[in-house]
Amino acid sequence: MGALLLLVLFARSWDAPLPALPLDLDLSSPGSTEHWSGIYVADQKIGYSISRSAQREDGTLLLQDRTILRLVLLGQPNDVTVASDLTLSPERRIVSLLAQIKTEIKRVPVSLRVEGRPAGRGLELKVIQSGIELTSLVLDDMPATPSNIYRKVIEAGLEPGESMRVPWFSPLGLGQSEAKITVLGSEQASFPGGETTQAWSLRLEHSGQVIEALVAADGTRMSEREVEGGLGMHLKLETQDDAVSRGWALDGADTVDLIALSSIPLDGDMPAGGRSLRDLLIEVDAPQHTRGMLATLHGSAWDEETRRLSVSIPDPADSPSYPLPNQDRALRSWLRSTTFSPSDHPDIKRTAGLVVGENLDARAAARKLTMWLYGNIEKVPVASIPSATEVLKSMRGDCNEHTTLFTALARSLGIPTRPVAGIVYSETIFEDGAFYYHAWPEVWLGEGWVPVDPTFGQFPADATHIGLVVGALDKQMEIMGVIGRLKLKLVTAESP
Repeated sequence: MGALLLLVLFARSWDAPLPALPLDLDLSSPGSTEHWSGIYVADQKIGYSISRSAQREDGTLLLQDRTILRLVLLGQPNDVTVASDLTLSPERRIVSLLAQIKTEIKRVPVSLRVEGRPAGRGLELKVIQSGIELTSLVLDDMPATPSNIYRKVIEAGLEPGESMRVPWFSPLGLGQSEAKITVLGSEQASFPGGETTQAWSLRLEHSGQVIEALVAADGTRMSEREVEGGLGMHLKLETQDDAVSRGWALDGADTVDLIALSSIPLDGDMPAGGRSLRDLLIEVDAPQHTRGMLATLHGSAWDEETRRLSVSIPDPADSPSYPLPNQDRALRSWLRSTTFSPSDHPDIKRTAGLVVGENLDARAAARKLTMWLYGNIEKVPVASIPSATEVLKSMRGDCNEHTTLFTALARSLGIPTRPVAGIVYSETIFEDGAFYYHAWPEVWLGEGWVPVDPTFGQFPADATHIGLVVGALDKQMEIMGVIGRLKLKLVTAESP
């Protein structure tokens, strides 16, 4: 989460400390600093981070961050390493940016790397995975990133109660938005060694999520906590020994499972586990930001006055099919090859052809792809940023891997396909039935979008699939602002 240079070993005993990552910033340099922090969810450590900074003789400032996370998903440990190197000019504009995430899928290291350089008033970025450049993009304005956003406020000299808005970019999520930062006040704060300093209490708002942080006058992040959206993750300065060695669960059974923690209980009994439902009426208690997402995606099916959402799943057999490829110009945006779903890649096109064969009917092809992925992708929770070509190699993953690969395969055949992220009901993940965050594709079948679910092997998907956002990873980052803020009550549910 989230979120998020050496791969941390995947299998290890639970009480063993994670090894520290080397950083190339020399702490013997004048003006250089180093700080360690523990990262917690539900008062249990899930990782730690190291931050270094150095002011160079030419006036540039180098910021290095290394974060090591141990994420438990459905009882399975996923070790993730996130690294960021940011060089700022004397005017504190980005001179260079390097961000990287590493994890492991089926004992094969998987990495995503983003490299950034100034371009006009903004930033040019290259996205590289497993040594292959996936895409490049240009940001029109110079953004703030997680490494320097708090420093921007400190250096702006804002007084308590004052706010500023800045372009915001998450390098590894490739998400662009606007962030609002408000100075709440100032206070004396202590470093782990006992030294005191003046610090500023700041409130950061972006993508529906609110974070509060305590930041020293030199830009050091002393503490940070998710207060709205997210899982209540918080970070605090610690000594190196405490950050690396203390606070971990002593046994895997006691470790907080992030999927369980993010689940949404349902007020009411879902008939037959929800898998056969075609019509659902549900009452949603959510903040305005989330209600706006429901109105945008579901239109008149969302009633703002009653806070009720009606979900009706069309039967694909009732939707007019068509020969592939789809020729509707209005749907071209849902046929494009993208960074993580490269539908024009030879391996993707070859695989789609083998799965579908000579039958180029849209409905039949979409069904074949759905069931092929369901039967061939090993169902394993993975903490990674999936690309279709990597999923095709590993044949392993969870809902995001299934959706990313399905989108690429379907688009390569000419089926307009859009990825959707939201929530789905399940009684099989844990003992009690609940809604969980999930992703699935929708395909265009002549008269509208039909949800399908290759993770569950459903064509169509059942009515408990409640979409919140449409789009790839950059759009799905908006769901961070939803987590922990939904309450659901069942009104009616009907099967065919």
